[in-house]
Amino acid sequence: MNLTTLALRNLRRRPVRAALSILGITLSVGSALALMSLSHSIKDSTRAGLDEMGDDLVVMQKGASDIFGGFIAQDMVARVAGTAGVTRAAGELFMFAPTAQDRNVLTQGWADTSYLWKKVPLRAGRVPAPGEHDVAVLGEGAAAALEKKLGDDVTLLGATFKVIGIANYTAIINRGLVLIPLADLQQISSRPNQVTMIHVNVDRSAGAVNLAQIKSAIEALGNLTASTANEVLDKDRNFAILDAVSLAISLIAVIMGAIYVLNALVMATQERTREIGIFAAIGWSRRRIMASIVVEGIVMCLIGCALGLLVSFGAAFAFPYIPAIGDLVSFTPSPLLIAATLAAAFGLCVLGALFPAWRAIRMLPAEALRRI
Repeated sequence: MNLTTLALRNLRRRPVRAALSILGITLSVGSALALMSLSHSIKDSTRAGLDEMGDDLVVMQKGASDIFGGFIAQDMVARVAGTAGVTRAAGELFMFAPTAQDRNVLTQGWADTSYLWKKVPLRAGRVPAPGEHDVAVLGEGAAAALEKKLGDDVTLLGATFKVIGIANYTAIINRGLVLIPLADLQQISSRPNQVTMIHVNVDRSAGAVNLAQIKSAIEALGNLTASTANEVLDKDRNFAILDAVSLAISLIAVIMGAIYVLNALVMATQERTREIGIFAAIGWSRRRIMASIVVEGIVMCLIGCALGLLVSFGAAFAFPYIPAIGDLVSFTPSPLLIAATLAAAFGLCVLGALFPAWRAIRMLPAEALRRI
């Protein structure tokens, strides 16, 4: 009988305990994978949304702790656009705005002259005409979540807007957008003549672009910071906190899985003292006795990790159907994250199995055989 066969036999002898231990590992690994994947996906979705707008640089208020935290005077947009090396710039005010359906939707305001309106991938309808007010363009995700179509009214911050267009963006965060004229959003949010960020395109006609030089020129305008989309998100406090919290909770979950293994094997070792004594009496080495118990923990861990992986993919499949947030972001565990999480879970489960294995080899054969 090899060690794997022995481990499976021992697990079958205690099916309820083994099943509960494996269930604990499954939930630990599945929740850790899902939480870490969601955290990474939120950041990746935001990055993809900025990239889809075609930005070379994003200009924000200097010292702003996150992308929602800073505000820039609207007249600064023209000054940034006039910077050497900049071909065009567009100011944007954005926030999560409450709707009549008790949902908060990511709402963006663009000026009439903004080049961003020309880049909206319309599926139906049109974008606002210059000087037009009280109209909105909805991303497909927002339209579906709010159950709105062309010609319907949508309420944002207590103001009513008529839906004149449906946009078919690729990035999931952009599919959840509501776009309205900048002047309207400034008015209903009490942010007159302010924008949250400035989108910047640089001149690439002359070949290589010195982004560092353009950044310095923009920042010299005063109280501004110019960054690429990656740099903005890497410095964002909200994403840093989200990553830290998700990592901490995931570690706790995986450690709990190891504790399930430890608990199950400690109890199993106590119940099998006579069996362990017999193995020692017939010539099994301490190393082989220890390995037999560790292998049992490894088998439970492998089964739990496999089921946990399935749970994480099931959660990823079900997440888009969650009201309010499912239409804003989705996630799928990446191969690198799967490998790291399973490796951590496997290592901790092996450590959890070592203590009961060490206790087993400390028993003298004669003492073990006397126990009932």
